[in-house]
Amino acid sequence: MKLLLRIIIACLPVVLLFSCSKKTEDASMAPMAMVDATIQRYLFAHNEVAIRDSFGLYYRIITPGDSIHFVRDNSIVSVNYTNQLIDGTTVDASFDVTNFNNRTLKNHIPGWQLGLRKISKGGRIRMYIPPVLAFGSTGVPDIIPPNAILISDVELVDIK
Repeated sequence: MKLLLRIIIACLPVVLLFSCSKKTEDASMAPMAMVDATIQRYLFAHNEVAIRDSFGLYYRIITPGDSIHFVRDNSIVSVNYTNQLIDGTTVDASFDVTNFNNRTLKNHIPGWQLGLRKISKGGRIRMYIPPVLAFGSTGVPDIIPPNAILISDVELVDIK
């Protein structure tokens, strides 16, 4: 009886460790899995094709650009863009070329930081940006709801 009790006590930390780690993994994976499923349903319903990168950004390169001039963290990008929610609501657009008051790329949302590196000057890209790479659980009050998937159509006009 004492031997069985010692075995149970010795195994208890291992069992607890594995059960806790699985719950933590499932909790962190579920939101991204749901976002992926939502984006994939959207793509299927709209007969669109996109690539998913290792960060979870879905994108389609419409025009690759000049293949010479690429953005860096400190680049100031001049773009034409439209941002919409997955339900089709347009939430923001440039309506002309903008450089966001000389804001560097590293100060844009992570989805744009990743996506604009996939094209060069003159290129166009459509990005399906999960909340974690956009405005997260906060959103932008009265503009972009919390946990919103953002669809960004961006033309990279110039780089400084």
